[in-house]
Amino acid sequence: MRRVLIVLVVLATLLGAGCHGTALPPPVQGFFLEVTEPQDEAVVSTSSIRVSGSTSPEAEVSVNGELIDVDEQGNFAAMVELEEGPNAIEVVATDYEGNEKSCILAVIYSP
Repeated sequence: MRRVLIVLVVLATLLGAGCHGTALPPPVQGFFLEVTEPQDEAVVSTSSIRVSGSTSPEAEVSVNGELIDVDEQGNFAAMVELEEGPNAIEVVATDYEGNEKSCILAVIYSP
């Protein structure tokens, strides 16, 4: 009985020692879409505007139905031509599991 107790104490000490000083992995961020520019309801005086933001790495992104490149960190950017007056800009991100996030921005072009 004494041997069993000694073995349990040694095992507990060894297992406990393995946990000290180890860093926890960073939290996993879920699938997301963040459009950083332009601001919704922005009024601009140029006929084209940069649309940029970030999403989950390896996601596919489209702006107004056109696929655009996403880098390894999930950043993307594209230029969109505007028509005079109000314009709707739709950004859609889709991941390999079929999840989808979208954002529709209104931008007013006033030359």
